[in-house]
Amino acid sequence: MATQLNLPAGATGRDRLSHLAAALAAVALLGTSAVALAAAVAPTLHSRYLPWITGRSLGIASYGALAGLVALGLVARHPWRHRLGLHPESLLRAHAVLGTTTLALVVAHVVALAGDRYAGVGWLGAVVPGLSHYRTGAVALGVVALALLLAITATARLAGRLGARHWRSFHHLAGPLFVLVWLHGVLAGTDTAALRALYVASAAVLAALAASRLVARLPEPT
Repeated sequence: MATQLNLPAGATGRDRLSHLAAALAAVALLGTSAVALAAAVAPTLHSRYLPWITGRSLGIASYGALAGLVALGLVARHPWRHRLGLHPESLLRAHAVLGTTTLALVVAHVVALAGDRYAGVGWLGAVVPGLSHYRTGAVALGVVALALLLAITATARLAGRLGARHWRSFHHLAGPLFVLVWLHGVLAGTDTAALRALYVASAAVLAALAASRLVARLPEPT
């Protein structure tokens, strides 16, 4: 999830347009999240539950962004991507921008809930597994996922210094990261039943992408 967006020397007009499209996609995601958040909290602007609703809305938005980020990463390294006419440079740039957006949404989600007394998470519970009073196990999964996300992001930024082998070993943890976040969302959310379709569909799409990627790499039968 590298976030360096400087254009390479000699970039073509098509490359510049693809980079601009990636940036606009990130802005659109944030804008959509903001509109959804406003719609969710408008009826409760004077409610003491507003911080919790804000944190939960940001959590749903960050889950969607993470699912898209992992999917884009799988597509960028998929052997069949050439059949779709997808430019590797454009995919990587979009992946980087979406990675930054995802991290921003996750941090906002954590801060909103950690600062809300009603949520029962607290600042320590938001950063130390097992210290949350609210659904301790489920929140602990989210704390571990946050640490993993930060590690993947940091190593992506240091990819040039760490070398391809070490960077990729950390980046392969994106799959376990999504599983942790999926479990965190399903077990910690009070509205899991209403979001069942989202959780099932996103998991199914990512599982299908991962499976097709493995199949595509199998040697041709002789």
